Amino acid sequence: MKLRRLNNTGLARFEEYITNQRGGTESNIPYYLLDSEEFSESVDLIVDVDRDRNFDTRYQMGTYLIELFKNVDIQKYIGDSGFWSWFALLWFEQLCPKRQGKLSPSKPYNYILSHNYNHRPRHAIYITWQLVNRYGEDARFMLCKEPSTRGELTEQLMARQEILSSEAAIRLASSLYFDFEAGTFKRGSASRKRAGCVSRYISWLQQLQLTFDIFSMTKKELEDLLPGEFDGFRTSANSKVSP
Repeated sequence: MKLRRLNNTGLARFEEYITNQRGGTESNIPYYLLDSEEFSESVDLIVDVDRDRNFDTRYQMGTYLIELFKNVDIQKYIGDSGFWSWFALLWFEQLCPKRQGKLSPSKPYNYILSHNYNHRPRHAIYITWQLVNRYGEDARFMLCKEPSTRGELTEQLMARQEILSSEAAIRLASSLYFDFEAGTFKRGSASRKRAGCVSRYISWLQQLQLTFDIFSMTKKELEDLLPGEFDGFRTSANSKVSP
């Protein structure tokens, strides 16, 4: 279908649906908002979106979006709530967790791009595109779950926007905690007790920022500073070495 964006009325109607669903009032997903002249509007991009495409992981969703936008300039739509929320509605059933067979949405800002910058990394579509666009395959470790699930490891990193903005920190985390052959996290990555786990990595980075600029460092420069407790997660033969 033709790419559009939700207008303010469409965003309000979408949020109303999510709120009602969270409150126990079930209704059909309001897909009619997607192409309604009353609730959405056209964009100046000639893009056809596959509304029936199913994704095994959020990373697949991100690579699809990268391919979709490769020949168009979406600069003016970065941060556009109606644009990214349109995609969240389009694939809502894939993004929404289910409990006892019923759709159980998380908070609205996971589907409707918020004007609050603290909530923006929570948006299921915007952050997925943003991470894959910036880090490519090194974003897989944060997006390797099914579209409706983020997972503990990803939750820990998503809560620290300054870390998401550090290329060295993300690429190093990818090589430390992701098994590229298995397509999943290395065992113990999300544990809060194991030496060198993600929570310890975050704590180490926060301490390091007191004396180092992690935003100007390369991955190798950052890796050279890693304490010995991270040796158990250092890149192995089963993991891809990131640049």
